[in-house]
Amino acid sequence: MSNRFLPSLSSRISQLIALIIAACFSLATTSQANTDVRNWTVKGQQIKAELVDYEPGSGQVILRLKNEEENGFQFKDFSTIDKAWLVEWIEFEERLLAELEKVGGAFKHITTTGKYPTDLFVYYPSSADQTEELLPALVLFHPGGKGARYMLRHVEAAEAASLILIACGQFRNTHEEKDEAKFRQRWLAVFPQILQRVAFDTNRLFLGGTSGGASRAFDFTTYQEFKEFPYAGIYSNAGWLGGKQNYDEPFGENMRVVMVNGNNDHANAWIELDSRVLEQLGCEIAVVAFEGAHQVPPPDIQLKAFNWLLEQEQFQEE
Repeated sequence: MSNRFLPSLSSRISQLIALIIAACFSLATTSQANTDVRNWTVKGQQIKAELVDYEPGSGQVILRLKNEEENGFQFKDFSTIDKAWLVEWIEFEERLLAELEKVGGAFKHITTTGKYPTDLFVYYPSSADQTEELLPALVLFHPGGKGARYMLRHVEAAEAASLILIACGQFRNTHEEKDEAKFRQRWLAVFPQILQRVAFDTNRLFLGGTSGGASRAFDFTTYQEFKEFPYAGIYSNAGWLGGKQNYDEPFGENMRVVMVNGNNDHANAWIELDSRVLEQLGCEIAVVAFEGAHQVPPPDIQLKAFNWLLEQEQFQEE
């Protein structure tokens, strides 16, 4: 197993064009939501919830609570640190808009058909128009189902690596078996449509995500319905196989798996154990670390991970 620790050199997030981001954020409220669930203080009361939306003009803040209910609050009722965090959330969107045109490529939004309509946010790097060869692709899963925002956080690295991104909406973390059963059915319906509607090199299709999104990517390689399909590998950011109870699951064989974790990420505790399971299945493992915790890596670290998956860069043993 290869290992590399490389501190973050860049925090810059570049994206597509203003029209694209406007389209993404108008498609669904959930596409605007932030990456992390956090603890909030509202009128002195502690609430653990996920930010769905914040409108500075009206001061309305929409939070999704643990029971999946969405409630509206007012900016003025939050603690000082929460207010600062909300302002930063809006400023982050503004930084995206300011740098959109620095990345080439093209964007396409697809909604799948059938019982489980799902938003697919597809990014084609500029090299797609410069070659007749089909490019590799990475299907991404966000733990909160925020496909558009999650895709946008990876386009800079995808452009540099000539990698197509296909970020899925609707899929998200859940601890309910009934919800997992529905997500299984959703993937069985969505994956064939990805193959039909997005042109890419099917011999170089990767799955990946952050936290529970990475775990979902691993899980989807176990589905017998698609066992004949050769997933090329996994981009696992802050992810795991789901615990020792899953170690007998039929995960994909002979894959390239890159584990990309912050040096203070609690998911690091599972790297060695998970790697042994995957290596027994013939998978090749690489570990890329960056300065941070349970979070999305910066673009330069994403690029190192993508290049390794695509066999464009090899890591040295340390």
